[in-house]
Amino acid sequence: MKKPLSYFIFHTSSFARGFTLIEVMLVVVITLIAAGVVIPKFKGTFKSTQMTDAVRSTVRMARYARSLSILQQETCTLRFEKNRMVLLRGTNVASPEASRKLPEDIKISSFENLADSKVSAGETNNVNFYAAGMNDGFKVTFSAGDDRHSTVICNPISGKTTVAEAGR
Repeated sequence: MKKPLSYFIFHTSSFARGFTLIEVMLVVVITLIAAGVVIPKFKGTFKSTQMTDAVRSTVRMARYARSLSILQQETCTLRFEKNRMVLLRGTNVASPEASRKLPEDIKISSFENLADSKVSAGETNNVNFYAAGMNDGFKVTFSAGDDRHSTVICNPISGKTTVAEAGR
């Protein structure tokens, strides 16, 4: 008697019903090796994303400070603190115009006010933006660990900001 096709599809032989212990262990080992290769790559990507966020925030804050000072016809100050940037309009230091927190793993490793060479590092991290569209100019370097650095440079005359990256 001829067996229908459904018999062959739904009825398997008795020895092919599961996986052996060796097959399961082999899949686990391959998965662990793949995870060991991929996870460190994602850590680097996360730090890179944080660095990109800090750099873009700095560029945006500098552009906003320049635009605000021109529109309001008053001096604005961009202050770089330990873990954030604060934009102050005029002499109103009590309520900042804008504030942006830096990501936790990103630190300001160096700051230079290009207009005031007499100011030593760490003494003051302020940059003034004037109503005429000019500013003091600054050079700030962000770091994430030992090998990842990005430097943002703002031209004192044009206000154009450029980014120079070092490391990965």
